[in-house]
Amino acid sequence: MTGDVQAHWLPFDTYLAALERETRRARECLADADPSARVPSCPDWSADDLLWHPGGEVQDFWAWVIAHRPDAPAAYEEPARPADRAGLLHVLDHAHEDLMLRLRNADPAEGARSWSGDPELHTVGFTMRRQAHEALIHRVDAELAIGDPTPLDTELAADGVLEALDWMYGGLPRWASFAPDGGTVLVHVTDTGHRILVALGRVTGHNPRDDADIDQPHLRVADRAVHGHGDADALVSGTAQDLDLWLWHRGPAHPVEMDGDEDVIDRLTTVLGEPVD
Repeated sequence: MTGDVQAHWLPFDTYLAALERETRRARECLADADPSARVPSCPDWSADDLLWHPGGEVQDFWAWVIAHRPDAPAAYEEPARPADRAGLLHVLDHAHEDLMLRLRNADPAEGARSWSGDPELHTVGFTMRRQAHEALIHRVDAELAIGDPTPLDTELAADGVLEALDWMYGGLPRWASFAPDGGTVLVHVTDTGHRILVALGRVTGHNPRDDADIDQPHLRVADRAVHGHGDADALVSGTAQDLDLWLWHRGPAHPVEMDGDEDVIDRLTTVLGEPVD
């Protein structure tokens, strides 16, 4: 299972280059933005909230995780949020520099703490990939905040479609199990040729953190390299950029085409309607 997952990843150097490039672009957008400007894709955030998030809440934490690999102790302390723009930029710059240094000097195969339900993916490489896509999506947010969108890298966006389906929507904690109900959707990335088969069903289990039972609609990636359209019940198609933005609830409301069994499409969109941050 894990080997098959990683076989479809991009080279790790590609993820590191994307993490650096996308963080730099987000910083460029926000450095001179109105601090109180709203972020259309994250309505509860101002431009300064968005500037704080990747540095103070994300990259600082993951730099700490990589520094304390393989099993980071539960002693992390988030930095204090500065009150001014200069301080926020400093936190982002410091956190980004630290994270890039840690990742460049680590072997992607080394163990590192992760929220993935697959223990074999508690690796530095998983962090590299996740942080590249985290930076990409928040670069999109930053551009939307100032009204200056630019295209997504096609290769990275196509990988983002698979990452979103595999982990952001289709991931399972260790305490949960997935039962398919027979419904399937083929996701076709039209400009790269990628075809991903998604199985619909339900996830059940007992969440020990919340001491609560769950039983809700879910999806899992069934095949990451489908040849042809197969016998899927529904087809979702679009460019890599449109699909990646759609899955992350960014961009136009209806940028993709959906055909096939309407009930299956409704169940898919129900799962994809859950928020991702």
